[in-house]
Parts: sequence; C-alpha cells; structure tokens
Amino acid sequence: MFNNPKGLESFLEVLPSKGRFRFFLFFLLLSFTFWTSTKLSNTYIVEESFSIIWTNIPNGIIPSSKNQQMNVSISASGIEILIYRLINKSINISLSQADFSREKGLIDLRGQEFFIKKQFFENTKLNILTPLFLEFKFSRLEEKVFTVVPQIEINLRAGYLIDSSLKVTPDSILVRGPKSILDTLNSIQSESIIADDLYENFRKKVSLRSIPEIQLSESKVTVEVAVSRYTEKEFLLNVEVINLPLGTRVKLFPPKAKVRVTLPLSVLRTIKTSDFNLVVDYNNIFKDAEKKLDLIMIRRPSSVKKVILEPKKVNYLIRK
Repeated sequence: MFNNPKGLESFLEVLPSKGRFRFFLFFLLLSFTFWTSTKLSNTYIVEESFSIIWTNIPNGIIPSSKNQQMNVSISASGIEILIYRLINKSINISLSQADFSREKGLIDLRGQEFFIKKQFFENTKLNILTPLFLEFKFSRLEEKVFTVVPQIEINLRAGYLIDSSLKVTPDSILVRGPKSILDTLNSIQSESIIADDLYENFRKKVSLRSIPEIQLSESKVTVEVAVSRYTEKEFLLNVEVINLPLGTRVKLFPPKAKVRVTLPLSVLRTIKTSDFNLVVDYNNIFKDAEKKLDLIMIRRPSSVKKVILEPKKVNYLIRK
C-alpha cells in the first residue's frame, strides 16, 4: 500500500488507460496470429516417427502385436507436421509381399513408397524411409475346431420354462492361432448377455470374445431359446411289474401312484394317462435288501418337463 496519496496518483498516471490496454492486447494477439500463421505455412524438412499398422496379412500368419515404429523424412508445412504429430501418428504397411521364409518376417518398404505417400497430405513430400527393409516377429497359425459356449443369463417370468436346450448357430467354429495358445483353450465363449423377464421365444446375435493372436472363422453367433407357459397336472397311474418270471405274481402296496407333471399349457388337453408307463423292476428285489421297490417312469411325453412321484417306493408281496 502507498501511504502518500500524491505518490499513488503519480503511479496511476503512468499506467495505460483501459482503452489503451485493450488495444495493446488486441495488437499483441494479432501479431502472434500473424507470426503463428507464417511459421505454420512455411515448409520444413523433418524426420517423424510413426507407429506401424499391419494390413493385408496373409492367412495363417500373425504378426507381433508389439508396437513397431518406422522413421520417415518428409518435407511439409508447419500445420501438416503439427497434424502428423498430434493426430495422424500411424502408417499402414501391407504384408502381402512380405517374406516369411525366415525366423523373422521381412518387408521391403521401397516397394510401398507410393502406398505410404498416399497416406500423407498431397503437398507433403516423402524423402527417406528408415529402415528400407523392416524385420518383424510373427507366428504361424494352426487350426482347430472349438465348441461355442454362450455366456447368457436367463431369467424367466413366473409360470414360464425353457422348452428345449439352448440353440447356438453355429455351435462350433474354426479357430486359428499359435499352437501354444490353442492348446490352452477348451471352448470359445460369447460376450455376456442377459435375457430378463423372458416369456417368449428369444433370438439374438451375440459377438464372440476376442482372444489376442487368435483368429476366429466367425465373429458372431445366433443364440435361440424357446420359451412356453407351463402348468401342472396330476395323474393317477397303475404300477406294472416288469421282468416277472413265469408262474410268479407280485402284489404291490399301493398298486397305483400319483404323478404330478409340469408341461406346456399348449399341450395340456392332449396328454392322457395312457401316455405314461410307471413300473417296478422284479430284478431289483434281489439287488436290494430293502423291502420296497423304486417306482420307475419308463415312458412319458417328450413335452413333459418335470415329474414328481407320490410315493416314490412301494411295498410288495411275492406269490408263486
């Protein structure tokens, strides 16, 4: 702070006014703009480093995923150089003419100068590529067929059930990759999906999970689930005895059993008692020391989802 009022006034007088200060800033900004424009419009010779992106990769070959660089001497304007450094930082290199007869791959970049030049701005001049011959690591692929396992979570609406097994199309695919990786795989999994509150047939294309250095013959599969509304119905069935020797009679207690089944509502009226066959096996008498025989359902409609027997075992009396 200034203790002397006259000294403060003298200091303020030497400062530029607000209008002069704004003019000064405008002049400074304008000068900087002209200077920058001049610098960016000038042509410079520079050496830039670019990341390589492999293209036209032959079947059965996987180039190393390690980031590989190449140096390029170019003549370009300042603005073009700025764009190369900030945005266009990679160059596509074709492997269609590469030599894979050695332990490492070899590509002659001189044959790709025109292809590389097309990736720069029209006014950019390509001077020198470094190196002219580029070595890179690669792996040869083996082939193997793997089952596709969909990663799907199904949440059914109350009263609905899945009619049949989950269907995946295709259910297996051809996989190419290094043997060391293929030997570690048991299956190919899809991306995870959720089918929530499902009450009707479901069908969706699902992407397969990518695996580094692995090529899949398909990128997507179709997952289908058939869903129907289900209900319960109860039947009273006679119990038969199978494998009964001639001249032998077996009396069962009880001779009948209740069967509660879960089945699609659409076929409820078509299912009859005669569609089921409930038995006990006489041979089990000699296999089991117990005095009861297990009830066995040897025939039922394919549409029936679940069967509950009551009772599950019956007593018996042998008469000869």
